[in-house]
Amino acid sequence: MNKQLIKTAILSVSLLTVMAGAAISPALGDIALAFPNSNETTIKLILTLPSVMIIPFIFVSSHLTRRFSKKSILLIGMVFYLIGGLGGGLVPTIELLLLFRAILGIGVGLMMPLSTSLVADFFDGQERTTTMGQVSAVNNLGGVVLFLLSGVLSAISWRMAFSVYTLVVVSVIIVWLFLPKQQLIDRGSKVKLEPLPKSVYFTGASMFFIILVFFALPSNMALFMQQEGIGNSQNAGMVISAGTAAGFVAGLILAQIKRIFQRFFYTVMLLLMAIGFLIIAFAPNAIIIGCGVGLMGFGFGSLMPTVFDHVTRIVPRVQVVQAMAVVTSMLFLGQFLSPIILDSIGILVGDGSIRFTYFLLAGSLFLVSTGFLIHASSRRSTINGSNQDMKGS
Repeated sequence: MNKQLIKTAILSVSLLTVMAGAAISPALGDIALAFPNSNETTIKLILTLPSVMIIPFIFVSSHLTRRFSKKSILLIGMVFYLIGGLGGGLVPTIELLLLFRAILGIGVGLMMPLSTSLVADFFDGQERTTTMGQVSAVNNLGGVVLFLLSGVLSAISWRMAFSVYTLVVVSVIIVWLFLPKQQLIDRGSKVKLEPLPKSVYFTGASMFFIILVFFALPSNMALFMQQEGIGNSQNAGMVISAGTAAGFVAGLILAQIKRIFQRFFYTVMLLLMAIGFLIIAFAPNAIIIGCGVGLMGFGFGSLMPTVFDHVTRIVPRVQVVQAMAVVTSMLFLGQFLSPIILDSIGILVGDGSIRFTYFLLAGSLFLVSTGFLIHASSRRSTINGSNQDMKGS
């Protein structure tokens, strides 16, 4: 068993999953022009509808692992991914476009929990943390590639942007050649699984908040730049890819970042995201926006693999796919609800501008990071107090 080849197969799947729905976000402004009778929320559904289908099929994928090999499930998911991805660029109506986006969601739903659970199957200890960081890095690298290609292709035609999904063919070949077919969780279907610990659901709620906030970037950026007269779809693709590029770097150096900041890790990463949104909200041009998006991407790219790594450590190996299904379903629920919740807040307060949304998220992240700072500081005080007591005795 060549672990390096297996890691290549796992990473090739990771390249395609998390940002799959958002991949064509640079073309969103042009799609809105192509379907002028559709309102802004309907146009945003093109990005978020895949998430609706991803959620149930994450649990379908978890159930199927008890009867079929993970390799077979991945390959089936990739077929749905290719059909749903390419089909969106061939349709004459917005309704058919949304149908193919739903098919794309089915494919991602089948693939997503397996791409992270396979790490727990093959790797342990520090190697698992490092590999999970690499998975996140490749998730973001996939975002860079997809966003840049989509931006360039959408400058030709919004329909061409959907051809980025042909990248799945490369992953099909790698998985077919290098991923073992056997079920690695021996007789997992015969083991009576205990209820998942409550910490899994708390972790899922944390993932929901993180992705709800982060997804305000790809779901709004093309429209934001168009409305503000800052740039076109190609510029939007470059700006969004700055965030995924920063997330790629964060994933590669995740272990070192965690060693540096230790218990203040969450505080610092949330603070970076808050500053990033604040910069975007004040930004007068695409370059400044790119800087803010970069800070956002670095914070997000550090937090997401940490959450996934935490999940693999709080449940037995036979429950990793089940636990991942819960957490990843919250991830995609956050993607779907992000524009709905944020647009609704804008309507309630009487300011539906995207700039206001970015100000709101900056303030929310500052508050949450302050909460983590207080928690981390109180833990430090408790530890120091315990040490003093021990010395005194």
